[in-house]
Amino acid sequence: MKTGVVVLAHGSKVKSGIEGLFTIVDMLRAMNKWDMVEAGFLQLVKPGLSDVVEDLIGRGAERVVVMPLLLFSGNHVLKDIPEEIEQERMKFPEVEFCYAKNIGADERIAQIAADRVDAAIEVQQ
Repeated sequence: MKTGVVVLAHGSKVKSGIEGLFTIVDMLRAMNKWDMVEAGFLQLVKPGLSDVVEDLIGRGAERVVVMPLLLFSGNHVLKDIPEEIEQERMKFPEVEFCYAKNIGADERIAQIAADRVDAAIEVQQ
């Protein structure tokens, strides 16, 4: 089954606030695990989820996985994104939609935070 992944971030008016998403999307593409991986935004920046879903399906995706690149479960993760996915399901009933868990509290995130703290201390010494 041809799978498209939407890596969905909040969005920002600041250019550097969105560039990181494209870097992560490139890293995921380099893993060669899915047929297509694209970036999408919840607000402030295009493309939105609907635009990316339409593009992926137009390129042959039979399954679309929405991965919220959001740290904790807030309103977007619990309400907004599921509602948007349901709208897409209604538009494309022949397509399988999957909703991946957001990043959440994960030991790997704690390790990254520890690395950043250590780096900050090293800079000061």
